Amino acid sequence: MLSRNFGFSLAAIFTLALGIGANTAIFTVTNALLLRPFPYRDPEQLVSVEARDKTSDRGSTLLRYELVRDRNRSFQSVAVWASDNLNLTGHGEPLQVPVGRVSANFFPVLGIQPQMGRTFTAEEGRPEGKPVVMISDFMWRSRFNADPKIIGKTIALDSTPHTIVGILPANVQFPFVGQADIWTPRYFEYSLMTPQRLRMGVGYLGILARLQPGTTLARANAELTVLNRQYREENPTAPDAEPAVEMMANPLRDLVVADVRGKVLMLSISVAVVLLIACANVASLLLSRALARRKEIAVRTALGASRSVVVRQLLTESMLLAVAAGLLGAGLSWVGTNALVAWGASQLPQGIPIEMDVRVLLFTLLSSLLAGIFFGTFPALQVSRLDIDTTLRDEGRSSSAGQARTQLKSLLVVGQVALSLLLLIGAGLLLRSFGRLLGIDPGFDAHNVLTMNVSLPTVKYAKPEQQIAFFDEVLRRVSLLPGVRNAAISAALPLSWKRVTPVLPEGQANVPLAQRPFVDVEAISPQWFQTMRVPLHAGRGFTAADNAEAPKVVIANETFARRFWGNENPVGKHIIVGRWTEQAEVIGVAADMKNKGLAQNTQAQLYLPFPQLPWADMNLLVRTMVTPQSTTAAVRAQISAADPDQPVAGIQTVDELVDSSRAEPRFTMLLLGIFSLTALALSVIGIYGVLSYWVAQRRYELGIRLALGAQRADILRMVVRQGVALAVSGIVIGLIAALLLTRLMSSMLYQVGALDLTTFAVAPLVFLSIALLASYLPARGATKVDPLEALRAD
Repeated sequence: MLSRNFGFSLAAIFTLALGIGANTAIFTVTNALLLRPFPYRDPEQLVSVEARDKTSDRGSTLLRYELVRDRNRSFQSVAVWASDNLNLTGHGEPLQVPVGRVSANFFPVLGIQPQMGRTFTAEEGRPEGKPVVMISDFMWRSRFNADPKIIGKTIALDSTPHTIVGILPANVQFPFVGQADIWTPRYFEYSLMTPQRLRMGVGYLGILARLQPGTTLARANAELTVLNRQYREENPTAPDAEPAVEMMANPLRDLVVADVRGKVLMLSISVAVVLLIACANVASLLLSRALARRKEIAVRTALGASRSVVVRQLLTESMLLAVAAGLLGAGLSWVGTNALVAWGASQLPQGIPIEMDVRVLLFTLLSSLLAGIFFGTFPALQVSRLDIDTTLRDEGRSSSAGQARTQLKSLLVVGQVALSLLLLIGAGLLLRSFGRLLGIDPGFDAHNVLTMNVSLPTVKYAKPEQQIAFFDEVLRRVSLLPGVRNAAISAALPLSWKRVTPVLPEGQANVPLAQRPFVDVEAISPQWFQTMRVPLHAGRGFTAADNAEAPKVVIANETFARRFWGNENPVGKHIIVGRWTEQAEVIGVAADMKNKGLAQNTQAQLYLPFPQLPWADMNLLVRTMVTPQSTTAAVRAQISAADPDQPVAGIQTVDELVDSSRAEPRFTMLLLGIFSLTALALSVIGIYGVLSYWVAQRRYELGIRLALGAQRADILRMVVRQGVALAVSGIVIGLIAALLLTRLMSSMLYQVGALDLTTFAVAPLVFLSIALLASYLPARGATKVDPLEALRAD
């Protein structure tokens, strides 16, 4: 039966496969991020312990970690990690590599065994311990050619020899840590800070713990509340001892997927809507096909087939369609998942493999079977209720059964329109939001600026004057290159921040360090404002005279000046920065630029001359008169000339940096846009189908109307009116649903309200215009009915 109606079967299978494929692709992502257990021993017992204020994770300090490790009773074991970058020299070209600093028990807590060698010992996890490392399988193969005798050999990290003691398995990832190719048990060190400073309250650690058997998360959090209170009492001057900071444990998965869970669930709901619309469309197709099969079903019934037999026959056909669609949908989902991962790689948590597994295949099978039941049941029940006598005599030309089928098809179309409009409004809101994001002025000129990271090894460049001399030499060399207009360095890249510190501006109450407001501080070279083309609104910029021996000076941004001095002139005022004992003079006010991302408000910020706040990890920014990428090799050559062992990393243009900051909202908008356009197309096909069916059902009536003098324009208006009525009904329901549900998208929107009037006005008009076109085509066909042929056929 399906092969005899090949066109119908193909249309139904492809329509349903689109819905099943989209659902399976998104479920593959959902399964990987939210459902599949992490590949560790008893992953449900693993939690992260975070120190948070009202806005974000503050990171844990060494003192806080030691307190939890030594005094808790809720955890079997407590481990710690921190992400760092170190320079690997020897064994080829100098390379900056991502490093995981972990406690010695980190891998045993997770239940990870190395594929070669061993894990760290407790002695190696102490300050007096021997420097050792474990390396990733990727590092072992790419850098050391899978040397089977690598265990026991030494490598130089930041000019310090480290012994390789183990190689991690190839299939194990650590998404909560991030990318790391080398692991060291020296968690109490950090490449840019002294051990003494780390113990003063720098929040750079993440805490991992394994719950005791029978201990609930609620009980562990109750104990952490007590420990947090003890921490504040014992460390009252620590920056994280303020009352707003809380300590809590959460499932380890939450640390990885917390930022994407809402988006994944929204996309899952969107593709489920697409599948519902596809099922409704196929159900409508089946009802249309029933017009040609009424006599066949009546003959089956007259020959003794019971209603259950007829329903079973029709459901069998529907299930075959669904299974075929499921197979095609699985193939489409495989293609879609690979495209999704490649296209949105930077927007998905790193280190979690997103691939089809048994759970995904079962989901595809279940989706197919449920879809077959959903779209097959109603048509089967409708066709099985035929009046045998009437159907065999005249095929029920004007029967009530035909009218009932038309009404059911109309209801299906109204539902499709409502769901499609809901998705269209959601996509419209994201489109409007992204348009606002594109129009944001970041506060600097991103064009023709090349940037790269230079992280100096603190063993080789331990003294501030060594760091200052190196970067001065690099800037001197790079500035002389042909095609270079300006060159500068900064600790943080544009649109981001790297360091915050408590400050005491002039005129503010002199309170303890922990109670002072924290602001962003940025170390820059004198040419930074010219390089980034950030104007100064008052005062002067930095010069070479603002060196380490000169009086402390700062430049405040406009937000800082407004926050602390209102309408007063900031130039000439003084600020105590961090633990400085000497006051710094404000010598200028810089225009605001985005320093927390494009979509976030500019935060109060202070700029300091690099010699007065030296830092080993800096970003080189080069404004060129030519294509920035064309100067990359020359700039790297000058850095190598200053130090042949110094690698660079993160080479990109500032234009690329700005574009990457828009990648996440663009990714979500395009996905929802694709789903909404698919739903719109299916709904339009549904409107066209139901009107075509209506015209076919009433062909005899239309012939009589025309024979009695009706104008073809009247017929056109009558059919179009039917289509518009369906569209308007669906639009009203869709608008009501959108008013209730789009509030859930508020956190994804920028400068656009969830009830944006423009979107709620334009989306229905667009839909209605397309519905008019879909209605016009069958209406135009109705006007071409030949009255004589219609009456003769009857």
